[in-house]
Amino acid sequence: MANKKRRCTSCKKYKEADKGIVAPIGFFCDNDCRYNYATKKPIELKKKTVKRIDAEFAVKKKEYNANKLPTRKRAAKEVCHLYIRIRDKGKPCICCGEPLGDSFHAGHFWESGNFSFIRFNEDNIHGQKESCNTFKGGDSGFYRRNLIERIGAERVKYLDDNRSNKIKLTADDYRDIEAYFKDKIIKLNNGV
Repeated sequence: MANKKRRCTSCKKYKEADKGIVAPIGFFCDNDCRYNYATKKPIELKKKTVKRIDAEFAVKKKEYNANKLPTRKRAAKEVCHLYIRIRDKGKPCICCGEPLGDSFHAGHFWESGNFSFIRFNEDNIHGQKESCNTFKGGDSGFYRRNLIERIGAERVKYLDDNRSNKIKLTADDYRDIEAYFKDKIIKLNNGV
């Protein structure tokens, strides 16, 4: 009567069950297979564990970074500028008055880096040709005049009077700003 065959845990070959070695961790062809498995398997398990831990850490790091101030600030800025580009599509450049075209910037009247209080004020940001924003320092000499024509002298005066006010925003504040502009984009796209 022929013996049953069992598969070796290490080399995966089949061998007669009574000619192999049975151990608590599996069946082996011989001592060499048992030794190879014992020395190789912990390294593979360690690699798999390290990969799993790295993947879990990457997810947690992403969640953690999503709540960090720079991430929230960048997200608020991106959605704000997207709103401005949608709002001002088809309007002339606030500086030179020429058509904006398809690729244009959301340019600030008072620069965003130094004037935090009005950084996200919609009156302070308008569609601007790339050449005016990048090569002419953000103003080709007519931004103020054209801004007064577009929004009125009173609103421009508000920007002038409040530009030096400082405000320190939290990650939650930036999240609120992001939600505000996302809502405005939805309303613009729905024609509201």
